Amino acid sequence: MLKTILIGFGNIAAGYSNDNTMNKYIKYATHVQVLKDHPDFILKVVVDKDKNALLEAKNKWYIDQVFENINDIKNHDDFDVAVIAIPPEGRLDVIKRFPNLKAIILEKPVAENINEAKRIIEFCKNKSILVQVNFPRRFDKKIINHCKNFNKDIGKIQSAFGLYGNGLNNNGSHLIDWSRMFLGEVDWVRSIANGKFLKEGPINNDLNFSFILGFKSQIILMVQPLEFKKYREILLDFWGEKGRLFFCQEGLISSLSYKRNHRFSQNDYEIENDKQVFNLTNQSEALYELYSNLSQSILKNSRLKSDLNNAFMVMKIIKKIEKSFKENDSKILINE
Repeated sequence: MLKTILIGFGNIAAGYSNDNTMNKYIKYATHVQVLKDHPDFILKVVVDKDKNALLEAKNKWYIDQVFENINDIKNHDDFDVAVIAIPPEGRLDVIKRFPNLKAIILEKPVAENINEAKRIIEFCKNKSILVQVNFPRRFDKKIINHCKNFNKDIGKIQSAFGLYGNGLNNNGSHLIDWSRMFLGEVDWVRSIANGKFLKEGPINNDLNFSFILGFKSQIILMVQPLEFKKYREILLDFWGEKGRLFFCQEGLISSLSYKRNHRFSQNDYEIENDKQVFNLTNQSEALYELYSNLSQSILKNSRLKSDLNNAFMVMKIIKKIEKSFKENDSKILINE
């Protein structure tokens, strides 16, 4: 079993497990739930500056060793895996404290800025540390199946749309990575905010505004923000030549609609949106699958599905979108 330390015991690490509504749909909403069930990992230590969080770690999850600060840990060289679920500031210093790590699971964003992210990439490469970043839709078996059957189900893309909220660097990063699974790599970006934005989200100074992603495949994805205090949604909507694939409820539900003869125009066709085929995706198990992919990468040399380079590209796209916003909605090439 891989000896694991969990650094940060907030919502994604443990807190969401207390949400009874979420538990109806998501079996593994938090790191601690996976770490308690997965046979390849053993959770040895939890670190968090919040004393109440540490009490929960001890009393609810039966973690023997809990600390307010990583400096209080005596055996830094004992851990195979570090799960880092703290804000992005200072993560490299945290990583350097654990000399024998085989792998890391990171929450996004990778770092507070591009240069720091590059330093993390370089350090982990030099130390041969595998890094998996938590973009859970990359581990959803049903979403992956939609990817494989994308062209067969709906054909060549005509239009694509997205919705997000609670921060471009937060949920916007999920939407961007998710869209790349289906549409490929991004070539250029453009803010279409005209100076308007929502300031909302858990990451300091994060904004929400409208933007466009231009893909190398010549497809354009138009994205709009929502106020999460009114209601939540992260949505992708693909309109192909012979059908429509639509993900809603933050990726929990997928829908397929197919082309048919138009119901009131004799020589035309329509997408039959009143007869959508709805299915529950596999978000319930996605985080568990992330850990399985990591352990297989450590023990069997399997390929990581959400590695550090992929997360860095998402971060790079976001920084270009932010640059476009600051430069009056100018078009920005990703590799300029």
